[in-house]
Amino acid sequence: MLGMYYKIWVDAIAAEKAKKGEEGSWKAFTIIPMSILQGINLLTFLFLLRIITHGAVPIVLSLNIFRERAINTFLAGALTFFIPFVIINYLLVFYNERYKLLMKEYSNNDGKLYRNYFLISVGIIVIPLLLKLIF
Repeated sequence: MLGMYYKIWVDAIAAEKAKKGEEGSWKAFTIIPMSILQGINLLTFLFLLRIITHGAVPIVLSLNIFRERAINTFLAGALTFFIPFVIINYLLVFYNERYKLLMKEYSNNDGKLYRNYFLISVGIIVIPLLLKLIF
């Protein structure tokens, strides 16, 4: 299971390195979109869990740090759906330049796995929402 995770990462790294160059900011342009996509996958899972349990599972934890509700919601969303994935991805892929070892171990698919992961992750949440709006 972790093998497919690393294959997608190698594909994403290779695609961003091709765009940004070896010295560019390809690390940030790889870890941020991948973490957002993983957050979208978690959101999709929580939506499905909420449907199955008839609303018993909260999607976003509520925070009351600031007076503005929008800031609290944004912060709660970032703490739930983005920051944990940035930390996990950094530790699994970028810590001690592990990506170099992964690049040697797994083959590059010219961005196809990365693109498919993006389309599936976004499509799995957007298509049901669009169907709900239509019908």
